[in-house]
This record gives sequence, structure tokens and C-alpha cells, in this order.
Amino acid sequence: MTPLRGHFEMRSLDEVYGDLEGDRHAREAEISLLERLIPASPGADRDSLKRSLVLLIYSHVEGYCKFALLTYVAWINAAGLKCVDASYPLVAATMGKIFAALRDPNSKHDYFRNIAPLDASLHLSAREQIFVESYDRLVGAQVNIADKVVDTKSNVTPELLMKLMFQLGLNYREVEKHSGNLSKLLGIRNAIAHGDRLKVPRDEDVRDFKETAAAVMAFLQSEVYLALREGRHRRQVVAA
Repeated sequence: MTPLRGHFEMRSLDEVYGDLEGDRHAREAEISLLERLIPASPGADRDSLKRSLVLLIYSHVEGYCKFALLTYVAWINAAGLKCVDASYPLVAATMGKIFAALRDPNSKHDYFRNIAPLDASLHLSAREQIFVESYDRLVGAQVNIADKVVDTKSNVTPELLMKLMFQLGLNYREVEKHSGNLSKLLGIRNAIAHGDRLKVPRDEDVRDFKETAAAVMAFLQSEVYLALREGRHRRQVVAA
């Protein structure tokens, strides 16, 4: 089940691991079930089932990426961690709205709004002053990351997955080893989903996609669990 903000109680790391593993096993079991139907089906049906299998594999890769990262976000939010104690990526993710306001060119200083409405540097300075004035309150606030930070946009490219993991302070570079098959899987999935009825994946491609899906899901499960167990969500103090 996808974690929901406001409905996620603090769970032990063993429970988090169990949630991640249970969801992964359920997805892999469904993929294997459809795969087993293909050899016993008539020729024309085999092609349709292989196309369906590619769509299912991609769906579960995307679904598990979102599930694993939202599980991480939900645990962090429930932990009651203060920004001053959290890793820099998590603080940045928490302050997303604040940074957006700082960059908003339409936000103008009340007094100078009519006197100098087009003075961009002046209004930026005003927004920067508001940010600095609020800094102590901000760093003392609790980490609270919005679900929208984990937006897969229905197209989990290797670059997007790396971006999401980078924003959460996770080990994004490990995604590179899976990038080739992830990109190929997405390409065939898009071709099928957009009506290419002639796009029948080869048996070796389907096998590679299934192995990639299993590897990516296992990697995400391990990465989220280890990040929490090793305390990577906390700010690392560097000795002088």
C-alpha cells in the first residue's frame, strides 16, 4: 500500500524492510504469473501476452520506485527530525515552497510595489531579507517533505529516478548500471501504449526487462533500508 501523508505512523526499520520486501515480492509474483501463461498460449496470443508483460513490468518498476521513495519520505516525516539535524538534501526538500517564493519574480516588496515595480534586483533583495529573517525559525522546524517531491511523471527514465534519489540524499549513481535496459523498457512500453500494434518484444528483451525490474526494485529496497539504518538522513558532522 502506498504510504499516505498524515496516515503514516512511526514504524521500526524491520517493519519498513518488511513493507518494502512484501510489495516487491507481490509485484514480482504478478510478473511471473503472466510470464508463465505465454508458452502455453496460441501464437497470436503469445504476442499479445508478451506486449502485456512489457507493460506490466514497466508499471511495476514505476510503481515500486514511487512506493519505495514515498516509504522513505513517510518515515522521515514521522521521525520528527529537525531541519538543523537533518541532511542537507532533506532540508532543501522541506524548504521547497520557501525557495519557490524566493525565486518568484511576481513577489514584490509592499512599499516598492508601486514606486519601483520593475526593479527586479530590489524585489529580489526584499525576498532575500525575508528569507534571512526567517532562517532561525526555518532551521528549527521539523522536516516535512511533500509527496509531490516524488513525482515519477508516468515516465521513469534513469535520469528521472536519479533526480528523485538525489533530491532525497540517496545513492543515485547506482542507477547508472541499469540505465540501458530501463531506457529500452520505457521506449518499448511507450510504443505499445501509444498504439504500435506491430511492436512485439523479443524473448531476450523480455527476459532482460524482467531481470532489470527485479534488480532495480531490489536495489531501491536495499538503498532505502540502508539509508535509514545507517542514519544518512541525519546531518553528518565533519570534524575540524
